[in-house]
Amino acid sequence: MKEVTLMGHIIAGYPNFQKSLEAALGIALGGASFLEVQFPFSDPNADGEVIRNACEESLKSGFNTDLGFTLLQTLHTKLLENHCKTKLLIMTYANILFAYGIESFLKRAKESGVFGLIVPDLSLQNDENLFSLAKEFGLENIALLAPYTPPLRIKKLTQKSGSFVYVVARNGITGDCTQITPELLAYIHKVKNNCNKPIALGFGIQSKEQIIALRRIVPIVVVGSAFVKHITQIDSTKDFLLELQSFTQTLLGS
Repeated sequence: MKEVTLMGHIIAGYPNFQKSLEAALGIALGGASFLEVQFPFSDPNADGEVIRNACEESLKSGFNTDLGFTLLQTLHTKLLENHCKTKLLIMTYANILFAYGIESFLKRAKESGVFGLIVPDLSLQNDENLFSLAKEFGLENIALLAPYTPPLRIKKLTQKSGSFVYVVARNGITGDCTQITPELLAYIHKVKNNCNKPIALGFGIQSKEQIIALRRIVPIVVVGSAFVKHITQIDSTKDFLLELQSFTQTLLGS
């Protein structure tokens, strides 16, 4: 499935630190070009039940931002050891950055081998200078586009975004399956007409069949809740790296 690349997703510290690390490495070795590592937050308002529950479990076990950076640094080292070029992104919410200090957070992110950031509730003009500061630290802050984003704002967000933009496939929260409908394709066409950067389409992409349907339509697909759900269902005695590597290869049809 060479015409489309995959962005995977894990919750840092879920089901525990070691297994989240193994799962992340498995997704990368399975062929994901990008990996979102979500720093759990107590009120993840863009996320559905699967991700909310995983965030809650991670936080209950004592996970915190410093542990998130430790996980990323360890993962980055293991990717280098395996000659794996998967790019790491932190996905989280504004409160996490505010509590840590935005510049301190960005500094640690860069030191941990992070490529970029996705912060849904710090959008352009309400971003506390995140877009500019991220650029100063050599990080890519990825802008989000939603179905009701007007063309002029699409152009402005595209200009400020990193090397691609994240296109939210539908209104609502993560987790529900997104149908590849004529309406969705028309929305993607509208974005392309006003955007000169690659599109990463996410929210509700869960299967190999959906990914096949999106080949040659978008260059990047984002699979989030499906990965977290799969991690939830794995027997704790199994090898999380191998399980996630296999699951990723299945999604990519390889």
